[in-house]
Formats: sequence, structure tokens, C-alpha cells
Amino acid sequence: MELQTKVAQAVHVLNHDSQSCNRVAANQWLVQFQQTDVAWEVATSILTSNYHQQFACDFEVEFFAAQILKRKIQNEGSYLQMGAKDALLNALLLAAKRFSLGPPLLLTQICLALSALMLHAVEHGKPIEKLFCSLQSLENHDEGNIAVLEMLTVLPEVVEDENTEYRASSAQRREYGRELLSHTSVVLEFLHRQSDMSFNSSIQLQGRHRKILRCLLSWVRAGCFSEIPPNSLAGHPLLSFVFNSLQVSSSFDLAIEVLTELVSRHEV
Repeated sequence: MELQTKVAQAVHVLNHDSQSCNRVAANQWLVQFQQTDVAWEVATSILTSNYHQQFACDFEVEFFAAQILKRKIQNEGSYLQMGAKDALLNALLLAAKRFSLGPPLLLTQICLALSALMLHAVEHGKPIEKLFCSLQSLENHDEGNIAVLEMLTVLPEVVEDENTEYRASSAQRREYGRELLSHTSVVLEFLHRQSDMSFNSSIQLQGRHRKILRCLLSWVRAGCFSEIPPNSLAGHPLLSFVFNSLQVSSSFDLAIEVLTELVSRHEV
């Protein structure tokens, strides 16, 4: 609890103190803190407990905690034992469920941390299969679909991202990509169900459709339609959804991106 308080105070000083010397000192302390082993536990606790909500800068503290976990997983994830990886997976899923309604930037950071964890766990079996089982239960949670959509959007991006921060070998990336694409049918069915949902507000509907298109774009780039015969691709229900999205100004740009990607990958 004491360390959580210190982290929250340091984040507040870093972002809001008028004295530059105080901001520099806070930054130095936070940088050193991130390199410690206890940072795993503190950052996880911040994202999964309510203790820190007494601070006025909740989002800033939570966002910082999510960034800590993402960076530590990227840099040290390959050294974690399976038990630690499982505990971290459960904690990040709990955090994703907790922040499924936002803030969006925070939810994205949590999902990026989860994706990095999957990449580093792929050598120990089938972690993505375990993740998909957990996502099914999250889907049944109120508004959990938003967290599932964000998670499914960033999962394929890890394959495309050649950022050396992930410190993963080419073999790990290939295995990650293969295991990911083995769940293509489940993902496309989920996106199809989401595209058929109705909302009371047109703003909600447009926002959800953009999320669906972003997610579909990620999976198209990962090669999700590679196993579908070209002559049956045109009749896929999600393609109808993309074409319909061309007629809506709020989703036109993303629909064009999806179609452009499809044409470049499936010229037939």
C-alpha cells in the first residue's frame, strides 16, 4: 500500500508540479522503480484494486501502471515462470474487464500488455487458446464485448510490429502467428455477431462499427482470409458489412482500408 501511494504521488508530481526540479526527481524515482522486481506486484495491484482511487489523478496512475507492465513484459517476459505468466494473465484480464468502458487509452495499454505476454508465452504450449477461453467468459460480462474487441484488435498487431522492444525471436513470432490464425473462425463469427447488434443511440452504433472495422483490418493484415477459397470470399457476411459501411461517413475511411488490404492480398 505504501509503495502504491508513493507511485501515485510521484506520477502526480511528474505531471502537475510547477517546479521542474521536483518533476525531474519524480521522473528519476519512477524510472528506477520500474526496474525493480516489486514493480510487477505494485503495478498489477494498481490495475486490479480500488485502493488508489483516493487520488485525483486515477487515470494517470493506472495508465502508468499499465505501461510498466507492458514494458516489463516486453523486456523480461521471456524470463517469467509459467506460474507467474498465468497469474499475470488473470490479472490483466481482470483489469481489461474492469476498464472495458474506458478510458480507451488505458484499455489499449492493458491489451498491448496482454498481447506481449502471449508472445512470450507461446513457447510454453498454447497460451492463445487459454486466452480465447478467458475471452469467452469476458464476452458474457456487461460491456465486456468492448474489451474483447480491443484485445482482438491488438493481438495480430504484435505479429506485424517488428519493434525490438518485444525481444522475441522470429520463431516465436511465427508460432504466435500460426496459433493466432488457428482461431480465425471464432474471431470472424464474433465480429459477425457484433455487426448484427443494435443500439439505441446512433453514436453508439457508429462507434461500435468503427471498432469492428479496426479489428477486422488487423486480422485481414494477419492473413485471416488466406484459408477461404477466393470464389467464396465475396459472399462472406463480413464483406457485406464492409460494403454497407462505405455508405456511412463515420466508417467510410476504415471500410476503404479493409477493402484495399483485401484487394492487395486477394487479387482474384
